[in-house]
Amino acid sequence: MQVDQKARKPRTDTDAPGAASATARRRESAPQTTFDNPRAGHKVAHRHLSRRELQSLLLMDKIEEVLITLRRLIRATDLHSKQLVKTAGLTAPQLLLLQAIREKGQVTIGALAKEISLSQATVTTILDRLEKRGLVYRERSSEDKRKVHAYLTDKGMDFIRDAPTPLQEHFVRQFRDLRDWEQSMIISSLQRVALMMDAEHIDASPVLDVGDLDRKDSRQLPPEEQES
Repeated sequence: MQVDQKARKPRTDTDAPGAASATARRRESAPQTTFDNPRAGHKVAHRHLSRRELQSLLLMDKIEEVLITLRRLIRATDLHSKQLVKTAGLTAPQLLLLQAIREKGQVTIGALAKEISLSQATVTTILDRLEKRGLVYRERSSEDKRKVHAYLTDKGMDFIRDAPTPLQEHFVRQFRDLRDWEQSMIISSLQRVALMMDAEHIDASPVLDVGDLDRKDSRQLPPEEQES
């Protein structure tokens, strides 16, 4: 007697009643790969991403975070410099120089350059600009004619009193409050970033400012104080 092969075929889950709906439910409950999309502001599901594709997306997110942070640092420095010029008519190096003279009371050009970690040529150029505006004056030492001391005028004292706190003072104050390992980690990370941007050999002074440190910046100054 011939056996009906179709009748002997075992029933599978997909042949069972309601199998299609059960399969759909399993697919809906399957885990999904998600990642944060900062620009969309919500989690985006990717059901068919491979591990390599997911790693690539996560890396791109990290790169964007780094670039955004760098951009914020540049913008913060630039905005503060512009605000300093607008409110006090000074650049950051000029304000730091005035503050150093106030703290020392009487200081030579060489000592002043060492105090704020700038070259004597840069300090001399900045002093020339400040002296033209009547904020400082220089006199030769009565004891040693080879030495020239810088002093603040009353007008210079008023400028310092009314000027906003330099941005780097805010940074220095918070940096000092960090633990040693946190300070070392920041230094190491920033040095690595400078290396990655081919900036490790660029000559720079420890002044948080943009542009040339001895630049002439007469924006927002009254006409009588603008340099010719």
